[in-house]
Amino acid sequence: MDIGVPYRELARVDVAALQAALGALTDEDWDARPIRRASLSGGPHVAADSIVMRHEWSPAVSARKFQTLSESLLFWAQRKGRDGRAMLPLFRETNSECDVYTFPDWITWQAQITEIVSATVAAISPAPRGVLMRALFVRLPAGGVVDTHKDQQKTAAKAHRIHVCISDTPGCKYTIEDTTFSMTPGVVYDFNNCWTHGVRNEDDRDRINLMLEYLPNPEWVHPMPIVFDPARQATLTPAD
Repeated sequence: MDIGVPYRELARVDVAALQAALGALTDEDWDARPIRRASLSGGPHVAADSIVMRHEWSPAVSARKFQTLSESLLFWAQRKGRDGRAMLPLFRETNSECDVYTFPDWITWQAQITEIVSATVAAISPAPRGVLMRALFVRLPAGGVVDTHKDQQKTAAKAHRIHVCISDTPGCKYTIEDTTFSMTPGVVYDFNNCWTHGVRNEDDRDRINLMLEYLPNPEWVHPMPIVFDPARQATLTPAD
């Protein structure tokens, strides 16, 4: 979303537990379900590893004209000689802007991120009623580069792109237009992904963030979405 400035600091949250849990993961853990690399994001983002919990998808983004995300993931897995069944989504929700899919790693990590997401949403809107479109951990290895670009998906203009800094990597430099900065662990950043932006990890450690996208006030949703409201527990309802 174009928030009118390069970024805003929304909140400060406790990430100590996530630092420990994510720091204990192996390269094999990060590569267990490369869902984003397979079907959800290409171009400048291929330098990063990810653990995808929630993500939107549309047939319009499929270069091979797949009509379902499962087809796209299974095709990629077959080409790579991998078992694609572990990458398939568990649930699908539809709203006025996109379809949102929930993946197996949501079950693993939901309890550890719910308070962070609720604090983020409360900082965006005092009376939130929206959909969590994306939730994923993103690891940019030491020396990794995400080339400058602008996000082009249709929801980029309507959804808040959030980065929650997990790792203590001050050598990782973010650039948004003419502004260059480093992120501080525990700070929640509302990130202007509609302006030209990129990342260079010049630190000697891998950079790890929790990346979220929050769509406020969609016109409609079906079925009941995962709604983050500070006054209530997050809920998950299977799609048809």
